[in-house]
Amino acid sequence: MKERRWYLVADTESIPLKEGRRVNFGRYEVALFNLGREYRAVDNQCPHKQGPLADGIIAGNHVFCPLHNWKISLGTGCAISGGTGHVKVYPVKVIQNKIYIAFE
Repeated sequence: MKERRWYLVADTESIPLKEGRRVNFGRYEVALFNLGREYRAVDNQCPHKQGPLADGIIAGNHVFCPLHNWKISLGTGCAISGGTGHVKVYPVKVIQNKIYIAFE
């Protein structure tokens, strides 16, 4: 099994509580969310019309796409309402107020 490589992408204070921010890292564009007790990261484009999920509204462990209100699970990446589809979910960890994401 291949070992994960973790990459520093942000400081915890750069993402306010219950908000998301777009993070670009190489060829990846990720929506990074502060859920309070944890941070979650998914591809930044909604599976419907590629709306910017980082600009969406967070409710619990879900984000609502700002374009057409699709509800996306931040745990699985699956569309819960609005239609079908999914986005990639990335592993996240925090060490000393620094946020790291593992990319393939």
